[in-house]
Amino acid sequence: MTDKEFRKLKRSDLISIIYEYQKRQDELVEENKDLREQLDSKNLKISNSGSIAEAVVGLDLLFETAQKTADDYIEQVKAANTELERRAEERATEIIENARKEAEKILSEAKRKSRGK
Repeated sequence: MTDKEFRKLKRSDLISIIYEYQKRQDELVEENKDLREQLDSKNLKISNSGSIAEAVVGLDLLFETAQKTADDYIEQVKAANTELERRAEERATEIIENARKEAEKILSEAKRKSRGK
């Protein structure tokens, strides 16, 4: 409507028009509020999905580090076990050699005593 047309309207008609505009404005404000809430909710979901993705990456790195640590530990245990086995074999060989020498000594002593009788 033009200014001229508004001026020709009665006061009651103007009040009705203002009332309708006010009602429409209230509806638009409410719709705007609902849309903002939906937008905030979507932004929160997007933010959370980003946080979840970051957490997954963090956990992935944590598990990779834990796996590497476990692998390193297993390698150290294997190396220590190999060293212990080597030392045990050396000791066993030494014990067997000493026992062989002692047996030879005992046999030699026994032969010497048997010849002497």
